[in-house]
Amino acid sequence: MPVVRVTRLRRAAAVFGLLALVTGLVTGLGAGPAWAPGTLNLHEVTIAVKGAPRLIAEINKELKSSGLSAGDVICTASRHGNHWRYLAGRRAAPYECKFGPRVLTVEAEITYSDADGQPLGSVDASHPHRAKTFREKNFRWTWSP
Repeated sequence: MPVVRVTRLRRAAAVFGLLALVTGLVTGLGAGPAWAPGTLNLHEVTIAVKGAPRLIAEINKELKSSGLSAGDVICTASRHGNHWRYLAGRRAAPYECKFGPRVLTVEAEITYSDADGQPLGSVDASHPHRAKTFREKNFRWTWSP
């Protein structure tokens, strides 16, 4: 390999490494949010909202009327941060799914429980190191436009 190419590769690697370092420092300086967005597929959302049959029916109706399949719909949800000892990375409401130009937003009441199944309360009242499971209920949703 010619010397010029090696030098360019090293320079590019150094710039990339510096950018990665700066990005890591900037994102790591603040206390991370309790929730961060994360993507999931529509099937995962329908499993989460299975306790709301009316919502499931509306989702199926929208899929049929838009000519989309469940695989065509990308959703986002809140993601438990790494400070949640047992729940890190798990997705929870609110959910947002894009069915072409229409957007479904789903909110829910979330209750956390410890390893013994004892309720810890809402996200604000719960302790991230003790919460082992969570339950979503009382789903509320809107469609736009």
